[in-house]
Amino acid sequence: MKWLFALFLSALGWATISASNASDEVGSDDERPVLVELFTSQGCGLCPEANRYLGELDQRDNVFVLAYAVSYWDMYGWTDTYARPEYVQRQRTYLPRLDVPRLYTPHFVVDGVTDAPGWEQDAVANAVEARLTAMPGSPVITIADGPFGSFQVTLDGNAPEDVLDVWLIAYAPGWASVSVRSGENEGLDMLHYNMVKSLTYLGNWSGGSTTFTGESFRHYGTVAIVQGANGGPVYGYARVAPSSAATR
Repeated sequence: MKWLFALFLSALGWATISASNASDEVGSDDERPVLVELFTSQGCGLCPEANRYLGELDQRDNVFVLAYAVSYWDMYGWTDTYARPEYVQRQRTYLPRLDVPRLYTPHFVVDGVTDAPGWEQDAVANAVEARLTAMPGSPVITIADGPFGSFQVTLDGNAPEDVLDVWLIAYAPGWASVSVRSGENEGLDMLHYNMVKSLTYLGNWSGGSTTFTGESFRHYGTVAIVQGANGGPVYGYARVAPSSAATR
């Protein structure tokens, strides 16, 4: 595996920080990039193009992206090297909210409110634009160093729903390539972008000042996300840059 190019990190008033410093605060008046999540698989013939499109989307200042590898294609001859059961569960949780009848890849989810198949790039772009025009206010989210090498995520402000979920995600920034040796993509050096490496549920939040503690993977990028419970809309997130080059 190898780097193809570095991840571009945008500011735009957003909380992008180094792992050794506390994050900038993001209030309800700040704009933030739309979060685009892609559920993908090394065993899916349509996923390489969707992965490439995800990387293109991230070059926009008003978009930030994450990719989750799912395991349900593994039965067809190739075990995905990034897949974990919790990523499948995250996709599954979105389905009722988005009125999607079944799991599939490539599957884009835009800020937790809209979805589109990976082969419908115009639909993904339109969903991003629609979200930008209807962006809700964000609570203040900060990430700071915690005890014993952990991260502490602090939320403050009014909760837009009765209960929201708080997640901590580690991801490998930028491009990586995996040589797929069997299955539908046999023989392909498959490109991946911003692949999620760890997904941790920190707890729920109902407003006010609350601090959560989660494990830190300093050599990866880290994102703290607050969204409606059970796969609801994304209301805000904060990011931490990796302290060193990630192991792909």
